[in-house]
Amino acid sequence: MRYTFLEQSRRDKTREAQVTPHKRSAVWGLLILTASLLAGCNGDKLSFVGDYSYKLSGEVELKATDGEVSYRLLHRNGQMNILKDKSQKNRYLITVNEMNGGCYTMNATLDGDKLQIDRHEFTTNVLSTSSLPDIDITQEEDPTIVYRIAASGGGTRNGDILIIKEEWQGAQSGNPDATIRGAEMTIIAERN
Repeated sequence: MRYTFLEQSRRDKTREAQVTPHKRSAVWGLLILTASLLAGCNGDKLSFVGDYSYKLSGEVELKATDGEVSYRLLHRNGQMNILKDKSQKNRYLITVNEMNGGCYTMNATLDGDKLQIDRHEFTTNVLSTSSLPDIDITQEEDPTIVYRIAASGGGTRNGDILIIKEEWQGAQSGNPDATIRGAEMTIIAERN
């Protein structure tokens, strides 16, 4: 199929210009290429979306009524998934699945090139030792203590590595006088 247009020349004379299927295909190709390039620019300079393997470490302070002890948290690792919340601009859902442990979710907001993590709650188990005076462990008892943690923080991405710094505060389940605090908990996550 050929289309015929009337074209005004420089000398004010009218001449016919024909648009052949070949020219039309080239124009459509350029339009599609331009649209796909513009669609790729979604506003996120650094996309945090993806699947990550993570490791968490840090030092926590455990306080009981009789004393206080600093405890280096054993390295914890697992899988973290970051999903874009399609209903809200710059919002993300983060799922954390700890290997041999629990799972929980966090919500976050993109602020420039930083991911601001909302306050979220989860439980963690701490292996108790005799260095805490209030805790008397016998061989028959389970030496783990469950703490309910409230945490918040932020993360930045550098290539395939995501670094999240959080602050933890919480209390032992069933004993609000026994508290836990972690001033700088670090999660290093690598994109799978």
